[in-house]
This record gives sequence, structure tokens and C-alpha cells, in this order.
Amino acid sequence: MTEKYPVGLKKTKRRRVVVDFDDEKPSREEKYVIERKNVRELGTVLPEDMKEKDDQTGWKSVRKATDHDILQTELNQGEADKAISRAQEMADKRSLPMNIIGAEYTFQKSQLKFYFKAPHRVDFRGLVKALARNYSTRIELEQVGPREAASILGGEGRCGQELCCRRFLYDPGPVPMEFAEKQEISVSPERITGACGRLACCLEYELDNYVESLEEMPEEGSRVESPAGKGKVVQRNVQKETIRVKLGKEDVKEFDVDDIELI
Repeated sequence: MTEKYPVGLKKTKRRRVVVDFDDEKPSREEKYVIERKNVRELGTVLPEDMKEKDDQTGWKSVRKATDHDILQTELNQGEADKAISRAQEMADKRSLPMNIIGAEYTFQKSQLKFYFKAPHRVDFRGLVKALARNYSTRIELEQVGPREAASILGGEGRCGQELCCRRFLYDPGPVPMEFAEKQEISVSPERITGACGRLACCLEYELDNYVESLEEMPEEGSRVESPAGKGKVVQRNVQKETIRVKLGKEDVKEFDVDDIELI
């Protein structure tokens, strides 16, 4: 019986696909060689609740990855990384306004793919032909946006840890301002902007917890009883689990949420 499981491709550009496994239930973090349309990749099994959209299906499991498969993938990536500077030189020679930031081979080296940033669309057809002659394999170029570029280049976030999009997130998408509004985050834009220059991804995957916590707090404008007397809620802080209460015209104090009672 065929079962579908999510698998992550932890390459230059991370992505998540759905793979058909025949008569075998894979364990999380196991590595498999997978295939779609005669293209093979090395993937890592993800938690089942990370299944992706239908347009990422069509992949099939070939076999469980061996140590040799894993080593081959690492060697392939090393060669792809070396190709970045050469590809940039060839782009510069053709005066193409593009910054090549990453590259990756497929598992069998049947394709070499480059990722680049550019201020606008670029006609790179001539560059593709030149790269194909140089590397004797199929070449593909993909222009990426700010979020994808950050996930490829990596770095540290404001928290001091490796960027989430590089560490564990897959397929980072747009984060609307609505997410910040629902979390009642009223700080300067720089505080909620990621390395990509867009709203931080953590606003999305922390959203449900924030909304749930806010639902358990008195709403702004509510009349409450505090340790310092009656007042009105003017601000809620989920991270600190505190509430700011206006007690008089100029008197605003902050209390732990457990010390506040709704009137």
C-alpha cells in the first residue's frame, strides 16, 4: 500500500515535497533517495503535519539512503559551491545585472541550478548556454526574492540564532502586517523586520500561540481590578505575561496577568 509522507530537501534552497512510500512507513529524520520525472534527490523525512500542497507531489521513494549517498551529496554540493564564482564571472562578462548567491547539483549531477538576485528580470539565455558548455550538464537559473535569498545566504536573526528560514523553516512565504496586528505588537518596524528586509517569519509560526494567549487576557479598554485599584487595560504583553493598566489620568502601571481580575 502506498502512503504519502513529507520530505525535506535540505539543499541550497530548502523545499518540502510529498513522497510516495510503498509498503514502508519511514521514521522522522531518516534519509531517502527520492525521484520525480527521472530526477533524483536526497531528502530527509519530516513530521507528518508538515505535508505540503498537492503541487509538490509526484515524488517516489527509490531507497533508503546509504552512507555513500550522503557523502556523494556532500561532494556534489561542494562542487556546486565552487561553480558560483565562475558563473558570476561569466555573468559579469556579459554585463548582466545579477548577483549569483547559490548553486546546487541534483543527486546524479544531471542538472546544475543557480540562484540569483537582480533588481529586475534578466535575459540570461546566453549565460545558460555558456554554462552548459562549461559544465557539460543541464543548467537552470532561478531568480529569487528577498525571503528566499536570506534562506540561501543564511546568517543570524535578532535573537542571535541562525535564521529560522535556514535552520528549520521550508518555503518561506509572505508575512502580512495582519499577523503583527493580531499579536498586538506595537514596536518600531525594525524590531519586527527580518534579515531579508521583510516582516520576520516568526510572526507567522508564533501567531496561534499569541492569539490563544491574548484570548485569555482581558481586552484593551476592559475595566479591571488590579493590586493598585480599579483601572482600564491599555496594553497587553504576551511575552512578559503582563498587562498595563491606567489607574488615573497620568498613572499607568504594569502588573502580572495573574494579578488582574476582570470587572
